[in-house]
Amino acid sequence: MKYFLHPLGCATNKADAERIATMLETVGYSAAESEKDANIIGIVACSIRQSAIDRIYGKVHNWNKRKDAEQLITFVSGCILPADEKKFLKLFDLVVKLDQVPQIPQMLKEYGAVAPQNFWEINPRRNSTFKALIPIQNGCDKFCTYCAVPYTRGREVSRSSADILAEVERVLSEGYKQITLLGQNVNSYGLDKPGEELHFAQLLDAIGTLADNAPQKVWVHYTSPHPRDMTAEVLDVQAKHPSLANYLNLPLQSGNNDVLKRMNRRYTVEHYMEVLDMARSKIPTMTVSTDIIVGFCGETPEQFEKTIEAMERGRYDLAFIAQYSPRPGAVAEKRFEDTVSKEEKVRRDKTLTEVLKRTALENNQRLVGKIIPVLVENASRKSGMMLGRSEGLKSVEFAGDESLIGQFIDMKITQADSWRLYGEKYI
Repeated sequence: MKYFLHPLGCATNKADAERIATMLETVGYSAAESEKDANIIGIVACSIRQSAIDRIYGKVHNWNKRKDAEQLITFVSGCILPADEKKFLKLFDLVVKLDQVPQIPQMLKEYGAVAPQNFWEINPRRNSTFKALIPIQNGCDKFCTYCAVPYTRGREVSRSSADILAEVERVLSEGYKQITLLGQNVNSYGLDKPGEELHFAQLLDAIGTLADNAPQKVWVHYTSPHPRDMTAEVLDVQAKHPSLANYLNLPLQSGNNDVLKRMNRRYTVEHYMEVLDMARSKIPTMTVSTDIIVGFCGETPEQFEKTIEAMERGRYDLAFIAQYSPRPGAVAEKRFEDTVSKEEKVRRDKTLTEVLKRTALENNQRLVGKIIPVLVENASRKSGMMLGRSEGLKSVEFAGDESLIGQFIDMKITQADSWRLYGEKYI
């Protein structure tokens, strides 16, 4: 019997899928190479955009057709709004909430190993032998008006500090070389349990100490912080430990204060830029990425111009630009009118992408001639070259072979464009 999982959306969903895979394997299932070979198929849903949910309806429709000719079990888990859950109950065999994942063996009426008692106790079946995703919290208390996460994952709940550190120690002992700490708002880790758990800077300090003393070279990343909650203490800890990567994803979302207010982001562009400047002053080699939404409800051309100015001021290396689409269940869909046309959203997306191309190219060209460490990830299907990532998660292409996958190598950067570095192994 074989299973196939479709994690949609963010890295947190991918980490959740690794724990779901563990539970399926405790009852005798093994991973299938494709959904065509699977006897049970699961989706870890993402409710950030309606398009992601629409994909699920399309897939389950096709799977249900297969049931006429073969035995197939389908289930859905992850981020699910109540309205979608009611529909999914009619389409899937199982709707599994995240806190029900340990009950999958009982749900499947199969009994193997003794099931863990809660979600965090599950030892994940990792999809990589050298990169580990480690959740530190679940849920969100920010209630941004464009986002459905508080309604799908609930309020913020911090995982036990002791459990997180134990999982970090375990993956380090197993030789993992890259760890990514996951949360909807990592800065607020521990605030829901004052006096019981470490706060984020303390947790990061403890993890940095463990990773600094590992026998292998390690990079530790975290995502995503909230600009309102980012502190000098966190950045000082990040600067202190060699293993804590010089990378920061700091979501801006808009360069206009009125739009930020409608988004319920609860910071100003001025405060955001102070945080960004502080990060770069403490860690001058910091690679910075951001998230931007174009065409949010009521965004005027003049307000969008402020976002262009903020993008230029931010001098980003990477940016994740999204065109706003109403999400049923989120506050904006009920409260605001979607006033910006699809064509204008596309235009604004392209405009910001052009700004990013300039700033990313300038930043990348500063690395030409330098020798940097690169973690080799895979081979490019298009070019036949090998691909790796820098400490700042920049893509690096070079000549090599697949024996290097999972290894750190020193790379001399020979050229750069906006989206990629090119180099050769430095001996």
